[in-house]
Amino acid sequence: MTNATMKAVVAPRYGSPDVLRYVDLPKPSPKDGEVLVRIRATTVNSGDVRMRGLNVPRGLGPLVRLRMGITRPRQPVLGIDLAGEVESVGRAVTAFRPGDRVLGSPGFAFGCHAEYRCLPGDGTIVKIPDALSFEDAVALPFGGSTVLAFFRRAQLKPGETILVNGASGAVGTVAIQLAKHIGATVTAVASGRNADLVRSLGADDFIDYTTTDFAASGAKWDVIMDNVGNAPYARVKGALKPGGRFLLVIGGLGQMIGAGLSKAIVTAGPEKDAVNARIYAELLRLWETGALRPVIGARFPLAQAADAHRLVDTGHKVGSVVLGV
Repeated sequence: MTNATMKAVVAPRYGSPDVLRYVDLPKPSPKDGEVLVRIRATTVNSGDVRMRGLNVPRGLGPLVRLRMGITRPRQPVLGIDLAGEVESVGRAVTAFRPGDRVLGSPGFAFGCHAEYRCLPGDGTIVKIPDALSFEDAVALPFGGSTVLAFFRRAQLKPGETILVNGASGAVGTVAIQLAKHIGATVTAVASGRNADLVRSLGADDFIDYTTTDFAASGAKWDVIMDNVGNAPYARVKGALKPGGRFLLVIGGLGQMIGAGLSKAIVTAGPEKDAVNARIYAELLRLWETGALRPVIGARFPLAQAADAHRLVDTGHKVGSVVLGV
C-alpha cells in the first residue's frame, strides 16, 4: 500500500465550471497488465464539458445519467486523452517499460485530468515519436479518431466534395486535413475570423456562417459533416447530391432514431471503433508523413481547468484546448 497522492481536477456534481475543484487524490498503482502513466498533457473537449454540465443532445440526458451517474458523475475526474511517460508497469506487461513516451485513452471511463492514470497495457496506448511534443500529441486523437471513424463509415472517396460544418474546432480542423489527404474537395464552414486558419489547413472553399446559410445557397455536396449540431439532416438534405451522405457527429435522440430510417445518414459506430490503439497509431503515422498537424487554440495549466471549461462552453474554441500537467 502507498500513501502517495496526486493532483487532479474533479467535478463532484453536475454543473457549471464553478463546480470543478483542484484536489489531492490517492496516486494509483498499476495492477497486473496495467501501465501507470505520468500525465504531461491532456485536453478539455466537448465531451468533457457535456459530462460536467450534463449538457447533452435532446433526449439523451436519462441515458447519460444511467451510464455516467444519476445525481453526480460516477467518475468525477474527467479527461479522455493523455500524453505522458510510463512510470511503472504491472506484471505481464511487455510492450511498455518505464520512460516510454506514450499517447493513450481510457475512453469514456475518463480520469485524465490528473497527474497519473493507469491504462491496460493492451488497451488504447501507443508510443509517441521522439520529435512530437506531449501537447501536440494529445491534440490529435479526440478529433482525429472521430474523423477517421466517420470517414470510413461514409466511405469518403478521392474526387468527392465534402462540407465541414464547424471547421475550426477539434474535429473540423482534422476533417479538413484528412479529407484533403484522401483527395476530396473541401468546403469549410466557420466564422470569418477563422477563415485564414481553415484555408491554411487545406480548405478549398470557405463559408462564413454568420453571413451565409450554406443549406440555402443552392450548392450541393457529396458529404456534409455536422460537427456543431445546428445543421440537422432535415435542414441540409437538399444540399446533398444524389447518393450523398450526412455525417451525424452531434445529434439528439430523435435524430439518431431517424438515422435508422435513412441510408444517407451516417452515425458514429461503437466507441471501440474510434478509441483504440490502431486508430491512435494511424494518427501518429499521419503526423509523421505531414498529412496531419495538430491545431491548439489555447493552453492552460491543470490547476486552471475551470477556465479551459469556460472557453469550451462558449462553443467558439479553435482546435484543441490543452492542459499542461
